[in-house]
Amino acid sequence: MNRWNIANVFFLGMAGRQQNISFTPGEVNIITGASGTGKSAVIKAIDYCLGSSKCELPVHIRRHAIAVGVKWVAAEQEMIIGRHIPPDGQATSTRMFATAGKNLGVPSKLDDFDGATTLDAAKNFIQKAFGIGDLGHPLDASGDTKGRTSVRHVTPYLFVTKEVIDSESVLLHGLEQQDKAKDIVATMPYFLRATDERSAMAERKLRQLQRALAIEEGRERRRQAEDTALKHRAIGLLTEANRFSLAEAPSGAATEDELLEQLKEVVQADIDPNTYPNEGELGALHARRRNVLADLGKARRESQAARAALADATGFEHAVTRQRDKLALAEHLKLGDGEQVCPLCDSPSERGRETAAALAQTLAKVRDESLAVERVRPQLIEHDEALAAEISDLNRSLREIDASIASWLRQTDESRRLATIAQARAHLQGKISFFLQTSEEHPRKPGTDLTVLRNEIQQLEAQVDRESKEIRLKRAEGKVSLYASEALSFLPTVAPCVGSELYFSSKEPEVRVIEAGSRGSMLRLPDVGSDQNYLAIHIAIAFGLQRYFEEVTAPVPGVLVLDQLSRPYFPAQSPNEDEKTVSGGEEDEDIKAMRRHIDFLFEEVGRRTDLQVLLIEHAYFEDDARYVAATRERWTRNSGRALIPPDWPLRN
Repeated sequence: MNRWNIANVFFLGMAGRQQNISFTPGEVNIITGASGTGKSAVIKAIDYCLGSSKCELPVHIRRHAIAVGVKWVAAEQEMIIGRHIPPDGQATSTRMFATAGKNLGVPSKLDDFDGATTLDAAKNFIQKAFGIGDLGHPLDASGDTKGRTSVRHVTPYLFVTKEVIDSESVLLHGLEQQDKAKDIVATMPYFLRATDERSAMAERKLRQLQRALAIEEGRERRRQAEDTALKHRAIGLLTEANRFSLAEAPSGAATEDELLEQLKEVVQADIDPNTYPNEGELGALHARRRNVLADLGKARRESQAARAALADATGFEHAVTRQRDKLALAEHLKLGDGEQVCPLCDSPSERGRETAAALAQTLAKVRDESLAVERVRPQLIEHDEALAAEISDLNRSLREIDASIASWLRQTDESRRLATIAQARAHLQGKISFFLQTSEEHPRKPGTDLTVLRNEIQQLEAQVDRESKEIRLKRAEGKVSLYASEALSFLPTVAPCVGSELYFSSKEPEVRVIEAGSRGSMLRLPDVGSDQNYLAIHIAIAFGLQRYFEEVTAPVPGVLVLDQLSRPYFPAQSPNEDEKTVSGGEEDEDIKAMRRHIDFLFEEVGRRTDLQVLLIEHAYFEDDARYVAATRERWTRNSGRALIPPDWPLRN
């Protein structure tokens, strides 16, 4: 036995109390009993010992049991995972125990546990034992494992719970929880062996670097926008200073540092009350603005004309191509060979020769026109790109001129409010001084060099072969679909599932039902109707996945835990109802269908290697020798037995 199976699930209580449920690896194991005896809590116990973030054990167990454990076996390997059960009112416990070896005994009290550890360390221990993540996964700063393959992502393939078994919307355990579904879907290609651990890590790192690059590029754009705003403000202040002859006219090509140095010189300049601003500057600015607007309008018209010509050229090229394809008939019929015969009946035809010559001449002309279009198109594209760059430069110049005009008008209004030119200059120096002070208090961040990050992304993109991954994933989906369809053929169904096939897709994930016949419809899961069909489909998918995992040696234990196959057949159960005993005699369709499910379980487990089924069931088939022999626990009202017996003392 190479796949992991479960040998024991056990609970420890106060005063040395112990409940130990033993299972046989590689076989069908059944727990039956009345409602309220704790049957379904076995699934929650196994899930809790696989590192669940929350303890979902019923309150009766939490008030009477202090620890729970699971013993796993695979060939000669053994592993015991234990965990403290939090008291009533506490969400979970991070205290766990993990040990591996041979001939491990099941602890009978809390002190017998070995390998006390934390929750994260225990999950890493189980992952290593299962074979998940052989290259290792360092924890992030918060100790979180979200987004990485972990032991928590195998549970959809182990448990077929009451939320799933006859659901029309949930395909696998855990997909009904939105916060977990994303990671389950993301890690499914890894378990289907469409990608290995190294490729998965490279792809995950690639996504992280791409997100980081997008963030850094956004920051760089914001930084450049801030620098541009600072530059425009500095140019405006220097323009005002130039009107007072305090500085030279600013250059648009100057850097931010150069402009700031000029402003510092303005602040340190002596005030000369006899200098006045140049009144003719505003007219020059407006003249420059008119010239820029004229150039901008001309460039836009040329751009529109270039794009229209490009569109016409593209349309003309398509028309010429169609004409050339039609005229190719002359070549196909070999009308240019020079013979004066009809191409259809080989009769002499002088007119056919003339027609062929005309067709050949027209075809040559069409080819010349096609070549002309191919020569002109790149030139049009290059001209359009040059016009776009020119328009961008003109828009930038227009913004700078508008800023200068606004600055001039603002300075003129301020000059009118001030009594003298000296006061206006002093006021300007004060504004510049304040501007310099605030710019120093908020230092500009240097630009980030993203070259290294972009190079690393390019290297990872070369490593991640997504095309091969898609091919392997399609192959895996095809095999799972085949195995699930074979399983469905053995299970009881009603129309439209009778004789149908299943198509499994891991992208959503979802399953489609393909009706029998050459023109069968492809139905979604909600379309098939009938709880009996939903049950059969979920059982078929679960066994199809397990068969595929066995074939590709996936790091998924060979365990399937099924919670009440009889749910669609015997749905009405009161809290005080005892188990439903079936002992032969005249049987209705529901009991016959349930027997087919039981036959399938025993036959499928017999066909597979290292596959173990734990069936938690309300019904007990006492006339089926296989069923009786496979029953490990039977908790009835009359026996008084349960997962946690009522005589267990309350915990402290």
